[in-house]
Amino acid sequence: MRNRRGSVAPSILRLGTVGAGLLLLAAVASSPAQAQREERSARPPNQTPATQPRSEIYWLRITADRVNLRSRPDANSLAVARLERDAMLRATGSEFGWHRVLPPEGAFSFVAARYVEQQSDGTGVVSVGSGTLRVRVGSLVFDVDPMQCEVQTRLPLGTTVRIIGRQDDWLKIVPPEGVYVYVSGRYVARVSDEVAARLGAARSPASQPGGITATASAAGDKQRQATTKPDLSGKWGQRLLLAEAAIEAEARKPVLEQSWTEAIASLRPVAAQREEPAAARLAAAWITRLEERIGDQAALRAARELARREARDKAQTKRELERIQRARQTPTSRQAFDARGELLPSYVPGREGTPRRYRLVDPLTGRVQAYLEFPRPAGIDPKAYLGRYVGVRGKRVHQASLGADVIHVSEIAVLDQQLPATRPSRKKPRE
Repeated sequence: MRNRRGSVAPSILRLGTVGAGLLLLAAVASSPAQAQREERSARPPNQTPATQPRSEIYWLRITADRVNLRSRPDANSLAVARLERDAMLRATGSEFGWHRVLPPEGAFSFVAARYVEQQSDGTGVVSVGSGTLRVRVGSLVFDVDPMQCEVQTRLPLGTTVRIIGRQDDWLKIVPPEGVYVYVSGRYVARVSDEVAARLGAARSPASQPGGITATASAAGDKQRQATTKPDLSGKWGQRLLLAEAAIEAEARKPVLEQSWTEAIASLRPVAAQREEPAAARLAAAWITRLEERIGDQAALRAARELARREARDKAQTKRELERIQRARQTPTSRQAFDARGELLPSYVPGREGTPRRYRLVDPLTGRVQAYLEFPRPAGIDPKAYLGRYVGVRGKRVHQASLGADVIHVSEIAVLDQQLPATRPSRKKPRE
């Protein structure tokens, strides 16, 4: 009987190949450490291990009115293109809430013209003396200086590029293979190949600029199926078409006036039935999109309400500052006050046995004009003046420990009541 040390343990090695990427299975008598070393030595440089998942290819539909495609998955990156609602995009993966998509028709990149030999058929060949040629981000949204744009990729000597325009010393080229742009997941909805085909967006990925040149046969089969229009001649298909007509009519209204409750209710039976699978899938996709539109409406209402409140508060603050400024500059018929400012509470302790102190603050600079004490014989209730712009008279005593004077108030007056209104008076009170 053979012991465990002398037994032969079968192992499975995955060997990455240079072209077709075939998986070979071999029975190898080795330890796990030896198997790992052989796997690393058998894998070509820079090749992704077979165990790493490949990027999935899928369709996206724009769900907002206007959406920017950006050079990086970052809202602060350059907008390279701008698409309207219902535009379709081919995505190859997602990260951090952003989808990585193929550049749309018309998108371009910049390369330095002096390093490209232009051909008569609108192509060019990279002819750098050494190193590689930098490919920089181009934008259909903004006029940019190519030299200041970030580098998307680098092309080696002899690479062929498609030239679509020129800007000074730079060529505009179709984004090379491996260059992607990004769209936020907040403004897109994932749709099936069948929905994409119905919306007229199903094309071979290789036909798009920077498209994928090598796809799995299964993906190719799905793409060919996407070009076949689904059969909606049945009972449920006809109900779906009626619902889509109602959706199209509702979408013509302003965004915040659109109501999708009835449309969703009419689509749910179609999505739930199993007699016509194509109609069910399309109805389910429509329900998802309409629910996202409802969420977009709620977000838009909240944003507009926030902007309205901020504008109102800003206008009110501006009126208050203007009123206080005029109060500082308007002469009064009475004798000059010892100090003016906004009366606020103070947490600076007073002398033992003395009344609580308050502070007089310049509302425009925030600086303390003086600390106030209200002796009981004066008969002044300072709480009635809190938050008001006032003038005070009294005995002023300097206290170096406070860095300001202390005024024993004998008289106080609200100055803003002596000013005319900042706008015409209204019969209705302010809210």
